[in-house]
Amino acid sequence: MALGRVVLPLALLLAVGGVATGYFYYRVTGNAFHMTQQVNRETYATAPYFLWQTPRPEPPYHHRIMRDFYGWELGEFEKDRTVAGFFRSSTEKLRQWWQLYLGPAMSLPLLALPWAAFDRKLRLPLLVLIFLLIAFSVQTWTLPHYASPATGVLYLVVAQCARHLRLWRWRGGTLGPSLVSMIPLVGCALILLRVVAVVTHAPIEPRWPRGNLDRVAMARKLAQLPGKQLVVVRYEPHHDFDWEWVWNRADIDGSNVVWARDMGDDANQELLVYFKDRHVWRMDGDMSPPSLQSYPDAASQK
Repeated sequence: MALGRVVLPLALLLAVGGVATGYFYYRVTGNAFHMTQQVNRETYATAPYFLWQTPRPEPPYHHRIMRDFYGWELGEFEKDRTVAGFFRSSTEKLRQWWQLYLGPAMSLPLLALPWAAFDRKLRLPLLVLIFLLIAFSVQTWTLPHYASPATGVLYLVVAQCARHLRLWRWRGGTLGPSLVSMIPLVGCALILLRVVAVVTHAPIEPRWPRGNLDRVAMARKLAQLPGKQLVVVRYEPHHDFDWEWVWNRADIDGSNVVWARDMGDDANQELLVYFKDRHVWRMDGDMSPPSLQSYPDAASQK
């Protein structure tokens, strides 16, 4: 029976995952039902998740880069609440979803969607996709992979559309089968196009951001130094908040290298006293190439 072979194993798997996730939240936030993401949003964010919600008052930020980042989020929220902003955002979401999940090859079967939509067995998958589109349209921001749980439902609709497309005939010819046969050919052509673009160093789409590789090199350099290190990072006024240096392990005190944002010499004193057993460095996060300098007042705090 489906109950014993499908439902019970899935329920057991979900239960184990739910207990593990709840335990993680309990250890971090003190409440198994209070998510870590909620703590982050309640502490720093002003922009809510959904367009009908009201922004929170701005909390006191100790760093300009934090204010810039969450201020950018609030700006996106306010733009998307306008009619023009809502349609701009929705159009961009649809474009990203199409590019990631469908593309030219998987779009061919959708030519038969007006006919496949009347299939009784396809009603539930179509309703799932429709409600998903509505839900994401009123979300402040989203990324294409957020819709990945519905990938199987989308491809179920595509497969059924391909079955309808194969039945198409034009003046007794084989229009439908020919279109369906083109799907793998178009897919192979796109793969070949991407391979050729890589080999010839002619990218056909924006380069995927690789992150702050300078930080990776600097972290390796610091890891080779004897003892524990503290790096105080200073940013220029127009620093790009996506180019971040300050990341730490969960056990900050036990880490060999700790990164911190510069708060000014006076405000930094508490930090220097707390980490008095470390060698303290100062670094300009916007300097190219980045370099380390001994913090001038660190020795007096030991």
